[in-house]
Amino acid sequence: MVTAHIWLKKKDGMSVDEFRDHWLNTHAPIARDGYQHLRSYVVSLVTGAPGGAEPLYDGVAELTWDDREGFVADMRSEASKRGNEDLASFTEAFGMAYVESHTVK
Repeated sequence: MVTAHIWLKKKDGMSVDEFRDHWLNTHAPIARDGYQHLRSYVVSLVTGAPGGAEPLYDGVAELTWDDREGFVADMRSEASKRGNEDLASFTEAFGMAYVESHTVK
């Protein structure tokens, strides 16, 4: 399985509601409907940080594929190109990491 975590920081001047609406209703459907090999796509929106600290990012997505071949095919797709272009319309910054999960409880 291939799992990617993608963190997003909302565009300066954009409200939290505008950011969330765009991500869930405009951006996420690009991958959901366009990636032929995508197994799951979960969006986790940040609601705060301890002690009132400024969160480092406004949300993180977890996307999974059954195998590397499916991941590579989706990253080469037109949907991937559209998704990358759309990121500029609602994010100030973003990053991606490949992860390996271990359930400890």
